[in-house]
Amino acid sequence: MEKVITISNWYDGPLEGLAYFNGIVCIYERIFDEAPDEYIDEYYLTPVTDNERDEIMADWQEWCNAYSNNDLESYYQKHLNNKAINRVLSNSESRRSYRKKAKFTGRFENGFIPVDYCVEWYD
Repeated sequence: MEKVITISNWYDGPLEGLAYFNGIVCIYERIFDEAPDEYIDEYYLTPVTDNERDEIMADWQEWCNAYSNNDLESYYQKHLNNKAINRVLSNSESRRSYRKKAKFTGRFENGFIPVDYCVEWYD
């Protein structure tokens, strides 16, 4: 089991965020299958550098603070279509390096802030 660091998007389960894969921090993106018109239990994984991780985590911490202060509106106005995770993905040379199925377990706090949340990646 690998640690889930962030959950930056959720719809009937984690859609996007940061997690470890084989000890490397990666962005995970849940795959949408247009044929059945739904998300499947597979994810694209994109490795990130330490600088990219730090940039995403700074953005994540800002969201956590806004959530805790009940001020998400100002966060979304500031970051509308400009979230760090999206910038990193769009500029990544190793975008979607892996495609894996996932089984998430554990718990998280309000706002889907991971506390003891893990993922098992498999083929």
